[in-house]
Amino acid sequence: MERMQMNNSQEKLISVRNLNFKYNKESILSDINFDIIKGENVAILGRNGGGKSTLIKVILGFLKKNSGSVEFFINRNKIGYLPQIREFDASFPINIFDLVISGLASRKNLFRRFNKQEKEQTEILLKEFGIYNLKDKLISEVSGGQLQRALIARALISSPNIIFLDEPESFLDQKFEYQLFEKIKRLSDSTLVIISHEMEKIYNYIDTIFIVENNIKIFRNKEEYYSKYTHKH
Repeated sequence: MERMQMNNSQEKLISVRNLNFKYNKESILSDINFDIIKGENVAILGRNGGGKSTLIKVILGFLKKNSGSVEFFINRNKIGYLPQIREFDASFPINIFDLVISGLASRKNLFRRFNKQEKEQTEILLKEFGIYNLKDKLISEVSGGQLQRALIARALISSPNIIFLDEPESFLDQKFEYQLFEKIKRLSDSTLVIISHEMEKIYNYIDTIFIVENNIKIFRNKEEYYSKYTHKH
């Protein structure tokens, strides 16, 4: 994949400046600065506990920053998000179909009725992800891999400008895991921000690498990252 060079014609989606976040007075994120550019897919790497998932949650407003700014240049309802599956309450009484279609609901209108076209769109995604036969099953009745497929479909369904994927390969069988990013690429032109420990599986789909370990190091050239860090991450 040819690297894209930063220029003034590129469209910012999100801009983060001087971001700080503390938990119980411990600094988790310190003076974070970056832009996410349309079409420039990002991998977020770093050690466990270094602040990767926290960064996404602060950007999306699930955690309150201590200082700094997060500026959006897109509709907040056009952002897809896949949380880590272990953070998802699988006992919640919702079936697979309703889980996926809920990705179309805005924060201000969570319980609206969905139209025929939206329901058909949901069925298409369920078939794409191989879980159409499970559409009436409660999420507590399916496997972790099947639930992960549904959550990824949910993140895609609104045709978002950007999708944050936190360990998307978790619980997936190996065959589907290798198909995942080709499938996402085919179904969506969204910019991707991916937290992953499986760099060899996402390498061809990313352009920029962020290493987050309290602060941030940015590699706009992934080959430069590989020459310095592959033995560490």
